[in-house]
Amino acid sequence: MRFKVLAAVTLMSAAMTFGCKKTEEATGGAETATAASTTEIAGTSSPNDLNPVAAQSFIDDVSIGHAVGADGAIPAGQTGDNFVPGQTVHITMKINNAPAGTAVKVVYMGPGEKNVGEENKPVPAGATYLAFEKDTTGWPKGDYAADIYAGDEKVNTQHFNVVDAAAGQK
Repeated sequence: MRFKVLAAVTLMSAAMTFGCKKTEEATGGAETATAASTTEIAGTSSPNDLNPVAAQSFIDDVSIGHAVGADGAIPAGQTGDNFVPGQTVHITMKINNAPAGTAVKVVYMGPGEKNVGEENKPVPAGATYLAFEKDTTGWPKGDYAADIYAGDEKVNTQHFNVVDAAAGQK
């Protein structure tokens, strides 16, 4: 009996010693990420190490299309994921609770997981939408993806295609 009590006390002490970090230290806070990174910055006190749940809540309604409206969103009839070489890919996202200055990054990946471009923007104060655009001139036909990051957390991926001019815009 005495051994079981001693073992239980030892296990509880170990759990409290190793398992009780401050939440912000263990998972990152909801501070403004001033730089976006495609590499996780786990367990640091850097403001660029965002909590995954907080980062996910910053970005919503990610859309891809052929034009951006005056409100910063992709208008009805302009959404689509097929682009001919030379067309501009527009990606918009609704900004929810992201503090002004929070870094958002879009990484464009082409066939064979090849990085074909990146764009970084800070969230402007009072922004409702944030828009990114990438020219596809010189891109070969194939499947592409745009990975969206808030700080060091990937929060969304949009897939699109570069197609022959005959296939057109869809």
